[in-house]
Amino acid sequence: MFEVDYKPAVVPLFHVRVCINRRLNTDNLPNCAGRGSRELADRLEQRIAAENLPVKVLRGPCMNNCAIGPNIKIQAGAMLNLNTDVSDERFERVMHEIRDEVKKRAANPISEPEASDTEPAAP
Repeated sequence: MFEVDYKPAVVPLFHVRVCINRRLNTDNLPNCAGRGSRELADRLEQRIAAENLPVKVLRGPCMNNCAIGPNIKIQAGAMLNLNTDVSDERFERVMHEIRDEVKKRAANPISEPEASDTEPAAP
């Protein structure tokens, strides 16, 4: 057998989507990638993996908030507009939001419906 440090795959509780859109910028309009969103997504992935959080980072297209980006959306949760602030302090606040969402969802798991809930009532 192989001797390797094996980490089983973690099923994510939710996704965190990061806009990595880069405009052609012929009009000099702001864009998330031009404000460091790709590097931000890399940092989020590294920290989430280091803390073993059940979260998956998805890189996605424009969220139509370019003027206040980079933009991050927690699936079925908060929309975070960083407004050009990708500082360490702001990054820690984003991680705090993600950790809070993990705690909230882990404490309230969605349960499977019982058989009586899914079967039609007898006439």
